Amino acid sequence: MNKLSNARTLWTLGSVLFGVFCSLATAQVRDESGEIYQTVARISYLSGDVSFSRGDDPDDWQPADVNVPMTLGDRIYTGSRSRIELQVHGGDFVRLGARTDFAALNLTEDTKQFSLRSGVASIRIRRLSDSEIFEIDTPNAAVNFERPGDYRVDVDENGFTRVAVRAGSATVAAGGGQIPLNAGEGMEIEGIDAPRYDIVALAGPDGWDRWVNERDDRQSRTRSYQYVSADIVGVDDLDEYGRWERVRDYGWVWSPTAVAVDWAPYRSGHWIWQDPWGWTWVSAEPWGWAPYHYGRWARISSRWCWVPVAPAVRYVRYSPALVAFVGGGPGWSASISIGNGGFVGWFPLGPRDPFSPWWGDRYRYSSVGTNVTYVNRTYITVVNRNVFVSGGVVTGNIVRDRTVVSQVAAAPVLRGPIPVVPTRSSLRVAGKADAAAALRPPEAIVSRAVVARTAPPPAPPTFEAKLAVISENRGAPVAPAAAARISVEKRGRPQAVTDVRPVAPQPGRVTLSPREAGSGGAAPRRAEPVTEFRGRPMATSEKPVSARPDTGPAEPVAPAMPAPQPRPDRGRERSDVATPPQPRSIEPAERVRPQAPAPPAPPPPSLERRRADSPPETPVPVPPDVERQRQPRPAKLPPGLERRREPPAAAPAPPQPIIERRREKPTPAPGPPQTREVRPEVRREVAPPKPVEPQGEEARQPVRRGRTVTPKPENSKDKKNPKDKTDKGEKKPD
Repeated sequence: MNKLSNARTLWTLGSVLFGVFCSLATAQVRDESGEIYQTVARISYLSGDVSFSRGDDPDDWQPADVNVPMTLGDRIYTGSRSRIELQVHGGDFVRLGARTDFAALNLTEDTKQFSLRSGVASIRIRRLSDSEIFEIDTPNAAVNFERPGDYRVDVDENGFTRVAVRAGSATVAAGGGQIPLNAGEGMEIEGIDAPRYDIVALAGPDGWDRWVNERDDRQSRTRSYQYVSADIVGVDDLDEYGRWERVRDYGWVWSPTAVAVDWAPYRSGHWIWQDPWGWTWVSAEPWGWAPYHYGRWARISSRWCWVPVAPAVRYVRYSPALVAFVGGGPGWSASISIGNGGFVGWFPLGPRDPFSPWWGDRYRYSSVGTNVTYVNRTYITVVNRNVFVSGGVVTGNIVRDRTVVSQVAAAPVLRGPIPVVPTRSSLRVAGKADAAAALRPPEAIVSRAVVARTAPPPAPPTFEAKLAVISENRGAPVAPAAAARISVEKRGRPQAVTDVRPVAPQPGRVTLSPREAGSGGAAPRRAEPVTEFRGRPMATSEKPVSARPDTGPAEPVAPAMPAPQPRPDRGRERSDVATPPQPRSIEPAERVRPQAPAPPAPPPPSLERRRADSPPETPVPVPPDVERQRQPRPAKLPPGLERRREPPAAAPAPPQPIIERRREKPTPAPGPPQTREVRPEVRREVAPPKPVEPQGEEARQPVRRGRTVTPKPENSKDKKNPKDKTDKGEKKPD
């Protein structure tokens, strides 16, 4: 009995230590990947005069252009008779009408917070989990959308707000109070300091609504989403500019039509600098979003084909470009250099090529070897360094000299930051150098502050303020945490891209009141005091802006491979009806799933029986995003819960160690999972290994048999043999 008791104590202690280790490892990965929780919104359509102001250069307004990525701190202003459409990473749409001032207060994987100081915005939300927020802040109200749906927010010349909920539900906060709205309802809020409201019926669709519906219909008719993950925006342009076909080894691939004979990816467009990713590709082609920020390119039958991310993938990460830069690395003794002049070269990554990101800390942990063969390396694009840094259009400036091209092509592939420091010219988003002067918003609009329910992060520091850090780090982009620190130091306090006031200046005090009786609206609803929304810190009078960026929930495995890296031979197993055989390595979400349930549980001895019954279900607290990714596998929870209820009634306490060890006995069959899951590069073979989950399934049969043969008579009859067996079972995993 002493040996058995000691073995149980050691096993429990080992489980606790392993759980602590895995928790620390998860926290470490979270810190390493914090910056990539920031995301972008693509400018997918515009007409008329539309101006763009970068967060790191707020005083410079320049013409907007299609395929420009909008991120934290960026602003958009539309002139009269102008329109623009934004596609937010993940599948949401924001459409802006004439004379609209719109800014990104916060833009991460799970937090979309925008300011609307004038004009009209129509928002269509495709997916919204309980851990995500989508907030629109106006001069006198903060609107939080509760569910996926169709919404419209108008701000008139006085700064008053009108909210329309066509589908979904929302909560409108103003004057310290909040009121819910359901589908088919609208709300008008007048006044700034002492707002009054009225619940109104929705008006019929106007010309703006009809245009929005036309854009929605265009997106819903897209056939290309049969072959591409729904999280990827810009896929609706592929129907018009290319064709799909099924090819050997890759399944369904897309190729552009009406291109030149010598056309190659990443040549029609220019490079810009955008933190926290650094060098970012902006395509001049109308379809040039999805194929350049997701998936890979392959040369098939003398033409270029895009291998997309499979539809089965529910979560993908944005990448500034999926290329490999060459030259300037250690051991390169050629006569040209991309660090201090000369030339810059790059080529598109193939489906099986490893990807070494040049932003964040992940390049330090990259395990990409130096003897990798890149299938597309012979299709290198080389330009003069000045063209690259100044944001010059690549087409027409490609170096054709064979000596230079061959010398650059022979250079090693760069790992980590690109040793090219940006200049102010690198901030130009539009590819046209001769574009007309951009329209600026009137001072009356610029001077307006917005009320916020959620405290936004600081605006990015100016380019001049962070240039010294970029130079010191040899071309490495500035991570959000460092950018927030620089911004607060330079400005003296946390400051958002637009002036922000708290929606509740005095907690618990509600000044929001209904209009006078007889206004013609619906019966007024009682305004409840404003509270935190989904766990986000509220904006307060003392702290209207947070001093730190929102890095989002932990995503344990994404840092190992932030971008698609296909493996076609395995993709066929995951595809849907007509899905291309996409590689599992391009699916960051799929690698997250095995790690969350992997560590064995560290419970106290009183809970050992429960943990043995369903180890995958309670390892460590699961972040909301990871929980959302697990939604396709909820069927395993009810059986686990049933097993937890059954043991106390089916068997007495003394046999607990015996049943527990019998359940552990199948563990050696899948093999030790820990060594596979902590590797930075996880291949498809171990992506779904769920080594702990099979253990639960294999253990179910012995559990049922054990319960049928462990009544008191048999247990007391044969009590010694089970101990011997379980002792053997304990030694096997060791």
